[in-house]
Formats: sequence, structure tokens, C-alpha cells
Amino acid sequence: MLAMKYLLIGFLSLLSLASCKKATIQSVNTNNSKDSLTYQPKVPGSKWVYKRIIGGVQSTTYTFIRLSTDTVAYNSTFQTFSSDDNATNNANQYTRQEGDKYYNILTASTNKPQLLVLDAARNVNESWLGGVNGNDTYTYTMKEKIPVYTLDGFTFKNVLVVHFERTGPNPLSGDTYYAQGVGQVQSVGKVNGISAIVKLQTVDLK
Repeated sequence: MLAMKYLLIGFLSLLSLASCKKATIQSVNTNNSKDSLTYQPKVPGSKWVYKRIIGGVQSTTYTFIRLSTDTVAYNSTFQTFSSDDNATNNANQYTRQEGDKYYNILTASTNKPQLLVLDAARNVNESWLGGVNGNDTYTYTMKEKIPVYTLDGFTFKNVLVVHFERTGPNPLSGDTYYAQGVGQVQSVGKVNGISAIVKLQTVDLK
């Protein structure tokens, strides 16, 4: 989720660049998780590691871990994930699922609105308003539904590709890939015209 990969707003800051080694998925351990049908597993202790690459140059690695605690916001219960991502100031991340809809709190923002980042029930080419944050508007479109998707030699099932657009002073656009039973596996887009990739490195589900 969205750790959408929650997890979904890894493009928000450009960090210092280093090393040119290409990032590839190293391991996928789903461990027959009871969350095999969701697009954001939420069993406490589950762990996702991501790599962010800006402009074709490796930038940083960060980790999300599902904590055992929840939090209440917008009259709803959100699951809590720890984060060591500098782009979110190492702040905890929050996501919730309501049927086929997945919401994240935009913690990097002062206003901290909730965004509808994924609506799994949407048909291909259908769009929805994710939310508004000041002068920024977030719009999402179901771009593809892929029954079997292979990335770095690992096979993921029932992958949803969501195109997102942030319009406003600092436009942002790209595609996020969500795998059923795993969560976010990849995002590809542009930040201020510069290419940006966020890719899953390891996942260990409980």
C-alpha cells in the first residue's frame, strides 16, 4: 500500500546520490502469510526493504516494518509501520484497508491528509481522486491488471499497476506496481523531470 510502500510516496524528496550499482530484488519470503489476498499485508513483524534510485544512480535503502500498534485518525483505524526513510523524516507510516480501498496518511506533509492510493475494484483506465494537500491534487488511474508479473526473476501474482499524478507547484507522476499478498514491489516515475525508481529489495512476511 499500499507498504504502500505507504510506502507509496518514496519520490517525495531527492536525496544525495551515490554508487551506480543496479538494484535488484534479493529475496521474497511470503511464508504462507494469512494476508495472501491483500495488497498490503499487515501482520506485525512483516518487513519490507526498498531501494530508491534517482536519475539512474543508486541513492538510498530504507526499511518498513509492521508494528503491533494501530492508530486512530480521520475516524478510522490505521495500521502503523516503522520507517527509516529520510524522505519521510524517519517517521512512522500509516495505512488502512477498507474493502478494496487502501489509504495512506501523507506524513511528509504538514497537513497530513489521507490519500486513497489504491482502489483494487477499479477497472483498467478508470481514475479516482486520491486527495488534496494544499495546492497539490493527487489523482490515480488503474493502468493495468497483470495476472502473472516477473521482476528480477521473481514471479508475482495479480499485480495492479496504478498511474499517479500530483498536480501543483511540484508535479509528480509515475506508475506503482502492487502485488497481491506482497504489497508495493516497484514504482517508476519522474520528480521534477528527473527519473525515479523505488524497487523492493527483500520482503519477509509473517
